[in-house]
Amino acid sequence: MSTTSRISLRSPILDTRMDDLANNPREESPDSGANRLTSFNAVPVLGLTVNPERNSDDGSDADSDLEELQGDIAKFDESVREFLASHHGSSDNAQVSRGGARGRGARGPRKAAKPRGDITARLSRVNQAFLGGDYDQALDLAFEVIRINAETHQAWTVLASIFRERGENDRALSAMVYAAHLRPKDVSGWVSCASFALDTIAENEAGNLHTARLCFSAALRAEPTHLDSRLGKAAVCHRQGHFSAAISEYKLILKRRPYDLDTVRKLAEACVDSRKVATAVPSAIQAYREFFDHEANLDRHQTFLWHDIGVYVELFASAERYQEGICQLKSLSRWLVGRSSEHYWDGWTADDREWDAGAARRSSVPEFDAINTNDALYGEALPRDLRIRLATYRLRLGHESEALLHMEWLNPSDAESKEFAIDFPFLVYELATELAHCGRHSQAIKYYELLRAIPGDPDPATLLQLGRCYLTLEEQPTAEECFLAAIDVDEDSIDARIELANMYERAREDEEALILAAEAMALREARDLSGAGASSMGALTSAPLLEISKHGLERRRKAPSVRPKGKPTGSKDDAKKPVIPKRYRAKRLAGPDKRLQDEQARAVKLSHQYEVVRDLKRKILAGRNDLLLSWMSTSQELVDDFRSLKRFYTWDKYLGFLGSRGPSQVSGVVPPDSELSQMYERLTRSIAPHGDQHGRELGRSSLMSHEGISFEDWLDLFLDYAIALAILHRREEAYQICQAAKDSTVFQSSEHGFAIYVAWSVCAIYTGDEERCVATARYLMRDGAMTDSYRMFALLSRLCQSPVSWYTSGPAQKFILRQIKAIDARHDGAMMQLWEHGRADGGVGDSDLPTTSIDVCLLMLYGHILFTSTSYAYSLG
Repeated sequence: MSTTSRISLRSPILDTRMDDLANNPREESPDSGANRLTSFNAVPVLGLTVNPERNSDDGSDADSDLEELQGDIAKFDESVREFLASHHGSSDNAQVSRGGARGRGARGPRKAAKPRGDITARLSRVNQAFLGGDYDQALDLAFEVIRINAETHQAWTVLASIFRERGENDRALSAMVYAAHLRPKDVSGWVSCASFALDTIAENEAGNLHTARLCFSAALRAEPTHLDSRLGKAAVCHRQGHFSAAISEYKLILKRRPYDLDTVRKLAEACVDSRKVATAVPSAIQAYREFFDHEANLDRHQTFLWHDIGVYVELFASAERYQEGICQLKSLSRWLVGRSSEHYWDGWTADDREWDAGAARRSSVPEFDAINTNDALYGEALPRDLRIRLATYRLRLGHESEALLHMEWLNPSDAESKEFAIDFPFLVYELATELAHCGRHSQAIKYYELLRAIPGDPDPATLLQLGRCYLTLEEQPTAEECFLAAIDVDEDSIDARIELANMYERAREDEEALILAAEAMALREARDLSGAGASSMGALTSAPLLEISKHGLERRRKAPSVRPKGKPTGSKDDAKKPVIPKRYRAKRLAGPDKRLQDEQARAVKLSHQYEVVRDLKRKILAGRNDLLLSWMSTSQELVDDFRSLKRFYTWDKYLGFLGSRGPSQVSGVVPPDSELSQMYERLTRSIAPHGDQHGRELGRSSLMSHEGISFEDWLDLFLDYAIALAILHRREEAYQICQAAKDSTVFQSSEHGFAIYVAWSVCAIYTGDEERCVATARYLMRDGAMTDSYRMFALLSRLCQSPVSWYTSGPAQKFILRQIKAIDARHDGAMMQLWEHGRADGGVGDSDLPTTSIDVCLLMLYGHILFTSTSYAYSLG
């Protein structure tokens, strides 16, 4: 039945009442206002605005009046029932339900009142619209309910469902959190909010982690014994980097479930990740010890516990308690293989003869019965990963001979060893590192090469250590190759650059050594200023970060925990911008044939890339706008390659391009007496003056191309790429490209400068930078004072859609005024010369007076600037 037909069935008295209500809006009842939040405080949380006016589809005022009447009737019926109950001896219960006497009764939030009749009716319509798929209508109706009573739990729940269906996860989460606040004792509501925040964490990692942690905390306040909430909170704290809080939560869980292996593993991971490993690790050790004792008392031999033994002993190693770790490893391994009764092996701590492949050394132990024992329970029974841990710990204790016996089980040339390296790369790396520390570089190289052969991208830390080993063995070309490979994999590697710089300085490659030293200083400054603290050597050489997997305790790379929020419009995407631009690095210590081969391959690559750029540009001009990103990617590689070449720039410009400001300006980051700063200063004094002269000579030479591409084409590529960046609102990058073209020694002619500044002004127009528009226009006027240049100033200021503050600024007015005064000065000088010459010749006639040839555009430009700045009297002049 339609709304109109329903109204026609009502009595004239009710119709009159409806007209009065339409003309005079009714007042809200006191009870409805008591449960309502003021001014829709909850709605802005969702980032929405609610129209307080009634939607035409929500029904007439008469329907609302009827719903309110039904609600009043329901409240009257409820009061009658309470009155009758009080006369039947149930008044006490009624009093308790209403909160009890002052100072008595249950403490906490009051129980939510039963929804009024009009609220119930509206919620029914919200559900019908939602189930029918009309989310917009359901949204309007839900907000109408919230406008009437913002404490309606079901309205917020439906609102969250609507937002989830529409893919607006942030608003859905806000609605869920508000609904949970309305029922603070409902643990499931808080857990649902936290789970949803973690499920949608990719959209806002830092914010969602914070929300999930608060929700888990609220659930624990409602029910402190809810272990799932405590586990969730501990996991969130761990992910946020709050390791102490995570450790505390895991300890509380273990008090209630002391032998839960999964919780023990998580506690161990949090302890090792903690910055205070020495103080945190003992709690994880104690938890594991209690777990193993419990399993031993039950006489259960679980084979899946092998990797937990690895975790357990690695905890001792992280605290540098290697001897205790060895004893625990051997004891627990003996228990798992079924020889827990052989306690006499605990007395043999100086060696590991118990786990030898043969029984020769075991037979010398008096308690050992070589005849009645099974050899399969000794040497072969120990897993290889635990044996390699034994070898590493023995090397750290200085027991090299014992370690070499264990290393016989891991031959780098065997196929099984390659599979082991794939499964346990961290253990192989640690073993190789300890061999290098002991001076066994040849053996260490074998294990490093085993890691390098693993499929996938090589680890920069492995390449760095491998290069150091080759350098110790005086194999400089191979070491150079390893260091260059480490930089290719990890663009922020500082140690690889320092090693290369030292090598090149000894080899008299001072220019490249200075460049590497400048890069290392810029990287160290950026790292320390950002508070990174972690070394950029690679994943395996940073602070001990371990994770528990099916292979035991492994090293992992620590990723950033937060992503910057609120990026301004036009900022670059989320990809991390490198501190040092990637560039081509020639092998300086390789043989002449190898270097020539590399240069030829590079020239072919650049020529092919340039042809690809030209082809993509033709297609884009023909309408293929989908190829723009491909064109920009290829163009960036070419532009960066050109910018990375020192011979096209002076030393001060090139070092600025690398981000180096010299040790004098970053003394707080790089100490003046450090080896790196001393090398930088030494190389700067010996090389920089000659390098600048070389750059100037190159700019004046007849060289017209680079890698077969003319400099004119290179400049076009620079400017096209800069304008494309500006179109994408990447202003700073576009300006950097224009600045790089301006600083190059091969783009110094007046024609080149004009083209660069015109392109720069185009970038400023696309990015709405009026200050830059005025600055480039002033440059064009300065270098070519003509009518077109004055028109260009006005045109650029007009095209930039921004306030006129820079167009009418004091510097702009003074610059134009200086132009006019210069013309006046030239005219006055000519008059004085003519006057003095006329006095000598007997007089000056009117025909001899010079004419004033001031540009009209210049006067009009100055007048417009004065007029726009409200200097009307001066503009009339």
